[in-house]
Amino acid sequence: MAGVRPRRRGTEPAPKTRLQKQRRAKAKASGPFASWQYVLAQAGSQEGLRLLLDGGLFGRSLPRVLGLPTGDRILVLVPHQDDEGIGAAGTLLLAARAGKRVHIVYFTDGATSLGDLAPEEVSRVREAEARRAWQRVPGVTLEFLRYPTGVPDVSADAVQRLGGILDDFAPSEVFVPTFLEEPYEHRLLNRWLALAHRARPLDAGVDVWGYQITTRMPGTAVVDITSVWRRKRRLNRAWRSQNAFLDYAHLAMGQDIANSAYLKGGAVIKPTRAHAEVFLRFSAPEYLTLCDRYLSLAEAYEASLAEHATPNPDFFVVGMQKAGTYWLTAMLDAHPQIRCFPSRPAGGDGSGEAHLFDVLARLDGGDYGRFRKSMSTKLGGYFADLVPADQPAGEEERAALRERLGKRFARYCDEQRRLHGKPLVGEKTTETVHHLDLVEQLFGGVRKVCVLRDPRDRAVSFHFHQIRKGRRDEGPIARHHVEEYIERVRADYAGLLEIQQPFHVMTYEGLSADPVRVLRPLLDFLGAYSSEAHPAALVEAGRFKRLAQRSPGEELAGNHYRKGVVGDWREKLDLALARKMVAELEPLTVRVEERLGLDLSAYRSP
Repeated sequence: MAGVRPRRRGTEPAPKTRLQKQRRAKAKASGPFASWQYVLAQAGSQEGLRLLLDGGLFGRSLPRVLGLPTGDRILVLVPHQDDEGIGAAGTLLLAARAGKRVHIVYFTDGATSLGDLAPEEVSRVREAEARRAWQRVPGVTLEFLRYPTGVPDVSADAVQRLGGILDDFAPSEVFVPTFLEEPYEHRLLNRWLALAHRARPLDAGVDVWGYQITTRMPGTAVVDITSVWRRKRRLNRAWRSQNAFLDYAHLAMGQDIANSAYLKGGAVIKPTRAHAEVFLRFSAPEYLTLCDRYLSLAEAYEASLAEHATPNPDFFVVGMQKAGTYWLTAMLDAHPQIRCFPSRPAGGDGSGEAHLFDVLARLDGGDYGRFRKSMSTKLGGYFADLVPADQPAGEEERAALRERLGKRFARYCDEQRRLHGKPLVGEKTTETVHHLDLVEQLFGGVRKVCVLRDPRDRAVSFHFHQIRKGRRDEGPIARHHVEEYIERVRADYAGLLEIQQPFHVMTYEGLSADPVRVLRPLLDFLGAYSSEAHPAALVEAGRFKRLAQRSPGEELAGNHYRKGVVGDWREKLDLALARKMVAELEPLTVRVEERLGLDLSAYRSP
């Protein structure tokens, strides 16, 4: 543009406001850079540096290449069905080939929300997959304890059952996810083993092998699994329910290939495609001493975080369903200052819809078990340790639990802020519009963003969404489905009429017609850069062709981004049903127009 000095590629203008400057300084002070500064400061003495280097944390002391476990009775403790396949299946396959007995104990029922399957069905599917995966491996037996997924702690019953297993099986080695694992339930099994060890001390001759699942670690021992890597890949592919959403078989192979770097100088033949598994291996007393020390430090750190105020999320995309919210979040997330999650469906960006407020609303209902299970599984179990087993007694306890969960969610958002190096963070759940009172209760004054869309197009989009999920048969939209969706829109509009400032509302149709014009005031509302270049770059990042890998109007019924056009209801919806929607929603549509100052006349036109 004439008269504007071009900016070098990859640079951004300086923060414009004092708030932006403060946020940038805070992100730098609390991010990875500050953490590394602190670690190196602790290593300032020669002794401190020696401890870090000798412990292998900085890579000087490489893990030692080992053969198989020396004993013949291997007990494997597993959080969820498939975790052992990712972290230790190669070593277990080699052990079974050598005639050793392998007993695998699954701690939880694996009942998570997965696509359209109910948690109970997911549990049955994962158990069947585990049996199928190991059925042809001689010497391997399975045991399912079926404790609820998302359990916040280890019960006395679980400790007693593990003690009985240790007595009956008398293992020579115990495999458990390393206590350095990040997912809470992976670490929880270390507490389980430690408590059982206190009740029935394991002999020093018993080795504990901490295996990696999702968290990289230096380790102390490496096992060459090159001869069975293909069998391990086949075994991991048996968990089809999990691999459908993330290719865990591929993830396991990637870890093993990276770990094969530790085989340098070993017996592996150089031309082969080497694979290796890494373990944190110590005698049981040594391992559990380290485990207790680490868990106590981690708990102290968690407590210190709870004592300090965490900045709130900066905004919420509160709705509406089937109105292009994933499109909007994808564009916002592409901004160099904004982390908006989830920016892709089905946890494609490593997160998911938090559903914090609609799940919290169940706390006052009569089904505490449903609330507990839902809250314990959201965001990968991020809230699991906060949800008590017993229902809170009275409003005071419920309010305290809501506050704790709100603070934990704020911490998750702050982690997203620091992880992505962006000062502004927001989350999208379309049901939030129904619970704006809870939003204000926990995060008073937070910015709220909402996208409206012609309800007739929304009904069509939802119809294909239900077909894609297997909840409806293919065919035209039935009258009762339209009536059900009218009630959904009524609830959406009723919530929107109660929205409090600050808020920003736009329409899908306006965003489709002129996205740059619509995005610029939204970016100003969020306090982000909104020069000529920024909205245009976001539009490019969110183009239908980029997200769906095809042009707008090219329909693919089984895809989340089905068609990407305005006014599709004219082809898909019976005219009488379309008129019914307009007529029944007319009074609320008028009120929304008046409340928000929008022109929704197209939504009221038959």
